[in-house]
Amino acid sequence: MAKPIIIAVDDDPTMCEMIKCNLESDYDIKTFTSGGESVKFIKKSHVDMVLLDYEMPAMTGYGVLMSIRSHKETMNLPVIFITGVTNKRLEEEIIERGANAFVTKPIDFNSLKQLIKKHLSQI
Repeated sequence: MAKPIIIAVDDDPTMCEMIKCNLESDYDIKTFTSGGESVKFIKKSHVDMVLLDYEMPAMTGYGVLMSIRSHKETMNLPVIFITGVTNKRLEEEIIERGANAFVTKPIDFNSLKQLIKKHLSQI
């Protein structure tokens, strides 16, 4: 059985590599350091989930989320934000706008794995 495909989007290549190393035993992880590149990939490829940084140059995580939610084919794609921003109001706003969950850095990978399983089981 094929592993679920998860894309990790973070402008920090080290963070992308850390996510990939911690999750690749269970998932097919594709990494992107650009929000725009991730959106192009999502439009043309099957993806099961997106792990998304909030603060990125050019296209922010919020922009990526709005792009995902605006297309019929991807509007229900699970999106988990992983960010260094620790602003409760921002977290609530992102969830209201359609994110499935919000995780702050540094990442607790055990908690993240539980969130991933929970949201993948709902699709």
